[in-house]
Amino acid sequence: MATNNAYISAGQDTLQQIRARKAEVRSQMKESADTVKATLHGLFAPPPKSSSKLGSFMSMVDQGLAVYDGVMMGMKVARNIRRVFGRRRR
Repeated sequence: MATNNAYISAGQDTLQQIRARKAEVRSQMKESADTVKATLHGLFAPPPKSSSKLGSFMSMVDQGLAVYDGVMMGMKVARNIRRVFGRRRR
């Protein structure tokens, strides 16, 4: 019986170590998730409003260029998709 009690005691120690490690890993995962969330928020947050006329004009130009770039990228993607799948013949 003495060996059986020692085995149970060793098993409980192992379970406690596993629980401690699990809590440690969970805290690391939470920190990592918070860092990713903050980074993504910083990347996709809208730019601050400009108070000067020149800043407002530059913001409009920047938005116009972004729209143009998006349209051109969409056209290139559509062209490549057509090239991959081919055009349907009647």
